[in-house]
Amino acid sequence: MDRPVIYLDFSSLNTLAMGFGAVQRIKNEDSDNIKKIWKAFKNEKLKLVTSGRDMKMDIIMCLNNQGCCITDMLTPKEAIEEFERWDKSDKEQTKYWRRMIFYFEQIDFLPEIYEHEDHGHPLDDLISPLSDMYGSTEKPPHVISFNEGEIKDILRECIRIFEYVFPETKWHDLRHIDYSLNWKAMELALTNLNIDSVLSGERGERIRRLFGLLNRVIGLSKKSSRKLPLDKSHGEFIIDMVIKKYFQPLEKSCIKHILNCLSHKIEFFLTTDYWLIDKISRIKDFKPSLKNLDIITPSQLVEKIDVDKLS
Repeated sequence: MDRPVIYLDFSSLNTLAMGFGAVQRIKNEDSDNIKKIWKAFKNEKLKLVTSGRDMKMDIIMCLNNQGCCITDMLTPKEAIEEFERWDKSDKEQTKYWRRMIFYFEQIDFLPEIYEHEDHGHPLDDLISPLSDMYGSTEKPPHVISFNEGEIKDILRECIRIFEYVFPETKWHDLRHIDYSLNWKAMELALTNLNIDSVLSGERGERIRRLFGLLNRVIGLSKKSSRKLPLDKSHGEFIIDMVIKKYFQPLEKSCIKHILNCLSHKIEFFLTTDYWLIDKISRIKDFKPSLKNLDIITPSQLVEKIDVDKLS
């Protein structure tokens, strides 16, 4: 009998990496059952697959939203080591990132057959309704809202004070990210704007995400301008570029994963995004392309394929 093929989205990888029972928004039975699924995978009783390209981008975005930058200069593991040198880094958090990469590297990667920018693909009719789910007033419960104008104002203030923070030798270092120095620029800018520079709780989550954007702004600024102060129009160009690429809701990555799963005609799409499951159930009857796709939680999958009895 052929082994069942299961497609993993980022929420499933995240559940694996966070540790069983440790994910606040995940049901305990799903945290437990994803462990069963992983064990069955390691025992070669089923296949776990994903898009290597899109999952890698999910990981980059996840770390970036928490302040850590994976660049073309450093591998993910090197990037985490560099981030840990910052005295405000959370070692428990970096352990979780390492677990995420550990699991990611063991999953089988599918051939990339779907280019999301192409037009005329048979699945293009799904892009709009899937995107509309995230444009509705009914947002996923765990999405933190941001005002793009406020973000731009903070990044502009950071750029304004670069020349007072970065020594020339540090500005010319393109390989390494000095998180302590970058944070100094962030702290000064937030102080000037009367914003608390907290890193804990929901407010801290917002600041960490801003810090991730700032690190990208600094990296691009160093590469494109050898001298400070940065030209104002060039700074605006970099801010716009960073926001366009890195200010995207991580939750929307599921759209790419669903299209990949359908392109490869894989029946089971494993997720712990309960909001997504509910939303897809509402449009499934109106979209024939989704008819044979089973978007399923770990607990549902364990029961459906009877994981314990797989040979």
